Amino acid sequence: MGDTRFNQIKDPLFWEKAWHEDRESSLFRQGRKTLQDTIDFWNKRAGSFQKNVMGQKGDKRVKRVLHWLEMQGVDLAGKRVLDIGAGPGAFSLALAQHCREVVALEPAEAMVEFLQSEITRQGYNNVRVIQNTWEEVDIRQEGLLDQFDLVFASMSPGINSLDTINKALDCSKEYFYYSSFAGQRESDLLKSLWPALYGESLPPWPGQVIYVLNLLYTLKLELNFEVWEERSRAELTLPEAVDSLMDELRMYGKESSKEGEELRALLEPSIRDGVLIQEKTTRLGQILARKA
Repeated sequence: MGDTRFNQIKDPLFWEKAWHEDRESSLFRQGRKTLQDTIDFWNKRAGSFQKNVMGQKGDKRVKRVLHWLEMQGVDLAGKRVLDIGAGPGAFSLALAQHCREVVALEPAEAMVEFLQSEITRQGYNNVRVIQNTWEEVDIRQEGLLDQFDLVFASMSPGINSLDTINKALDCSKEYFYYSSFAGQRESDLLKSLWPALYGESLPPWPGQVIYVLNLLYTLKLELNFEVWEERSRAELTLPEAVDSLMDELRMYGKESSKEGEELRALLEPSIRDGVLIQEKTTRLGQILARKA
C-alpha cells in the first residue's frame, strides 16, 4: 500500500487531478465555467485591478519578485521573456527595462487596451502584445515555441493544467516562473460581513501553488520555492469600502446590486470619523523551475 501511494505522488497526473478537483469545488468556478466567462470577469475587474497592480502595492511586489529572480541567478540582460496573463502590464513593463524583448500575452480587451496605452506613453519599443488566452494561442503560429529564456506567469489563470504547464515549458529554453496564492487571502471586513450576507463562514481561499510545485517536481525540474505573506491596511470612505468589497465578492462569483446595498447598510455602523479601516492578509508562493 505504501509503495502504491509513493508511486502515485510521483505521477504528475495525480497532482493534476487533485488540482482540478480543488478548483472545481471552489466558489470561484461559479459563473466562470468557460474561457469567455473568465475573460468577461477580468474585463469587469480591469479598473480596480489596474489601480492595485500598477499602484504602490503592486510596484512593491514587482520589485520583490525581480529581486528574488536575481538572487536565484536569473540574469535578464539581453534575454527574451514571455509573460503569460500579463494583465495591465506591471511585470511586462518592469521586465522590459532589463530584457531584450518581452512578449505579453493577455486575453482581456480592457487589460490589453491599458497595456498598449502604457507602452506608447512610456515609449517602450521592446514589448509585443498578443491578445489571446494561453489555452487557445498557437505557439507555433505565433513564433513562441522554444524562443524564450524565461517564461513568466504571475497569478495567471491561464496556467491551470498539466497541458498548460507543458505548453509554457515548450516555449522556454531555460526558466519557468510561476506564482499564485498559497492558501490565505483574507480581508477582515469581508470575513466579518460574510455570515450576515450568506449565513455561513467565509470559504477558504484555494492554495493552488502547492499543486503546481508538486507537478513541476514530478517533471524532474530544478526548483526554487518561496512563500511569503503580505499585509495591508487602508482607510476607506463608505463608497470606497463598498467598491473594494464588491470587487472581492466578484472573485467569489457574487456581484449583484443586492450585495452592494446590503454592504452599505452593514458597514455604516462601523464608520469612525468618516472612514472604515480595512486590513488584508495574503499568503503567496513563487516557483522558479529550471530545465536541465
